[in-house]
Amino acid sequence: MSGERVIGGYVLRRVLGRGGMGEVHLATTPTGGLAAVKVIHPELARDPAFRRRFAREVAAARRVARFCTAPVLDAGIDGDVAYLVTEYVKGPDLAKAVREQGPLSGSDLEALAVGIATALGAIHGAGVVHRDLKPSNVLLSPLGPRVIDFGIAQLVEADSQASQAILGTPAFMAPEQVRGESLGPAADVYAWGGVIAFAGTGRLPFGGGSPAEVLYRIVNEGPRLDGLDAGMRGVVERAMARDPRLRPTARQLLESLTGGRQLSPATATQVVERTWTGPRGLTAEQPAAFGPRGSTEEQPADLGPRGSTVEQPADFGSRGSTEEQPAGFGTRGGERVGAVEGRGLVAAVEDAPVQAAAGVSLAGGGRGGRGGVARRRWPWVAGAVAVLAAVVAGVVVVPRVWSPSWPYAAGFGDSWATGASDGGDARVAGSDYLLTAKPGWRLWKSAPVPEPSGGVVVSAKARLEQGSGEYGVWCHGSASSGDRYDFGVSGSGQVTIVKRRTGQKGTPLYGPAALSGAAPARGGRIVAECAGPSDSAGVTLRMWVNEKLVAEVSDVNDPLGPGAAGVQVAPDAGEALRVRFESFAIDRTKD
Repeated sequence: MSGERVIGGYVLRRVLGRGGMGEVHLATTPTGGLAAVKVIHPELARDPAFRRRFAREVAAARRVARFCTAPVLDAGIDGDVAYLVTEYVKGPDLAKAVREQGPLSGSDLEALAVGIATALGAIHGAGVVHRDLKPSNVLLSPLGPRVIDFGIAQLVEADSQASQAILGTPAFMAPEQVRGESLGPAADVYAWGGVIAFAGTGRLPFGGGSPAEVLYRIVNEGPRLDGLDAGMRGVVERAMARDPRLRPTARQLLESLTGGRQLSPATATQVVERTWTGPRGLTAEQPAAFGPRGSTEEQPADLGPRGSTVEQPADFGSRGSTEEQPAGFGTRGGERVGAVEGRGLVAAVEDAPVQAAAGVSLAGGGRGGRGGVARRRWPWVAGAVAVLAAVVAGVVVVPRVWSPSWPYAAGFGDSWATGASDGGDARVAGSDYLLTAKPGWRLWKSAPVPEPSGGVVVSAKARLEQGSGEYGVWCHGSASSGDRYDFGVSGSGQVTIVKRRTGQKGTPLYGPAALSGAAPARGGRIVAECAGPSDSAGVTLRMWVNEKLVAEVSDVNDPLGPGAAGVQVAPDAGEALRVRFESFAIDRTKD
């Protein structure tokens, strides 16, 4: 085969690894970023039963929050090849790191334990059981550990001995998995213990030998855990109880590791990133993490959206801080419809220490684990405790020491605005984002991360489900003022680029113009580029529909700079417009 191989719009560059179900390739995304594309063996992809399981399990995997995982970004079947697209994480896997550099210790081992437990919490929260958690499925990025391969963990039927061999690695199987019993989240917790034991000692928890010997020890003997310090060993022992009913949940693992504190997944992820130094050889280059490390204001993601719900009339800009406005009206004052209330004040302070709110004591030890057994609180947890206490008090001051890495791709469950209002409705539907705008209104929603500095590429895969009108993306915007560049495509086959300013009617910069064959107009991938602004040439705006360049224009009249980006819909008739967004991504422009 000559030339580059393209699957689902992703250009395969090189093979990253091979496994029982297929190959993993480093690939270029339609927006120019990087992703990991797992290509399933054709003999599996041709099986109708496998295709049904593939659709079901991918839908579940896409619901997994991105905390300490490599999130599923896209999936599909191209001919007789099924493919799964995930974040590309730059860094070695845990097995390779331990093999080449020795066991992890200190804060790195502790951050690894918390990071994997956080990932399991996200996976289990979406109703998925990994089934094959092992060191090679933990990638060590410069920001911390990332768990991979949960998106295909249940694709092979689990009722045969052959499938058990595929779905589990003997050294890290739970006893019930060895016995061929049904598996639940407790099997992943058991594997977590084995992975941490391996990472901290450099040894397999049940030794070497033939697979049959290892499996016998798993069912009949306990793991070898000498070499782990007392605090970590106690947590691992409980996780590797032979009876799954005696094992903690992923959330209980986090509580044990953090002295009994109930950290949210977002806070736990931030603690890992602030603590993690990584094995030797990791560069400072950040992986394509596709996930928020907080919010636009450096706020933990679980505190909810921050003014990301924005609605306005189809032809006008926003009016100050207003987030919703009927068509034809001017400024409505400072009312924020749909804004989150009672969630606390968030302040981003450059290089500031983490501070607890007044009156919240951080003194005293924690008690965690089962039966109220006292557990050591490691020094690295202090930052997490301070952040948690401040969140409870409603005031958070967070140091700007972590920021989004690029590209970012939605999980629409990660702080995207949802709910009904005068202008329409926004909700998460499975792994998609469904916007329904009422006649005379424009809905525009912000991604939970700010744009990178300089130029930006924003993309979305969308499908018009009901009504007629415009839908698309926007960039170089402000969620509070409404200034932005809108890139729209209509069901009638027209494309537009419109500049919007606070309290003003939109200024068309391009179009309406016919798509000229870049169909289908009722669905596809929309890509927008805001390059700049620069002092001399302003900002260059380009738009692609289904990989075809359809519009290009420059704005030199007081151009907008980097801010926020998101998605937008606006009906053009007397009925509501409903659009389903299946994916969303933000990336830097490429030099």
